[in-house]
Amino acid sequence: MKKTIFLLTLLFSFSLVAQRSLRVFNLNVKRGYESSVVETFSDFSNGEKWKSGGVMLQSVRFKNGVTHRIVVWGDPENWGTERERSDDEWDLYLERMNNFTYPNTADSSMGSILAFTEGDWEKNLSARVYDVKVHEPDKFKKAWDKNAKAAEKILGDRRIGLVSYEVGGTPGATHGLVIYGKNPNDVQVTLRKIQKTKAFQEYISSRGKVDYIQSYTTYTVKRFQ
Repeated sequence: MKKTIFLLTLLFSFSLVAQRSLRVFNLNVKRGYESSVVETFSDFSNGEKWKSGGVMLQSVRFKNGVTHRIVVWGDPENWGTERERSDDEWDLYLERMNNFTYPNTADSSMGSILAFTEGDWEKNLSARVYDVKVHEPDKFKKAWDKNAKAAEKILGDRRIGLVSYEVGGTPGATHGLVIYGKNPNDVQVTLRKIQKTKAFQEYISSRGKVDYIQSYTTYTVKRFQ
C-alpha cells in the first residue's frame, strides 16, 4: 500500500532484457532543497539489494515544471527490493520528500526498455532525451537496432537507448530516445559524429514517420542497483 501511495505521490546490452519495465516519476524540488532530496533519496535507497534493475535520481533541465526525476527499472516479474520496507519507513520517507517537493509535476510515465547498449554509466552521467511519436513501431525498432549497432565505435563506453511509453509520459509521445555522455558537450559532439554517418542517414530514411515532441537533458545524481 505504501508503495502505491509513493508512486501516486512522487509522481536504460543492446537487445531485449527480459522486456524490462521502466517507471519515471517527475519531481519539482523547492529551490534550496536539492541537497535535502539527494540525502533523503540516498538514505532510503542505499544498502538495499534489488531483485532486478535498480533506481536512480536524476536532475532535469529544459523540461517545464520538472527539476528532478526518479527512474525505477527492472524485470516486472522480479520487481523491487529483496527486503520489504516497513510502513514506518515509507511514512518517514514520504513525509520528508513531500516537504521538499511542490507542486506535483505532470508527465510521469510507465513503459518498457526496448533496447539499450552496454557502456560505463559511472563515466557517463549526462544524457539527452528525445520524446517522440513513432508511427510505425516495428519499422522504427528495426532501424534503431541497425543504427545503434553501426554506431558502437563512435559511442565507445557511452550508452544509447530506446524506451516505449505505455502509461503517461509527455503528451503525444510514444517513445523516448536517450543518449548518455560525459557531459552535455560530449553528448552533443557524439550525436554530431553519429549523424554524419551513412548508417544514420539510412536510419532516417528507413524508420518511418517520426514526430519530435520534446527534448530535455538529465544528469544522474545517484544510482543504486
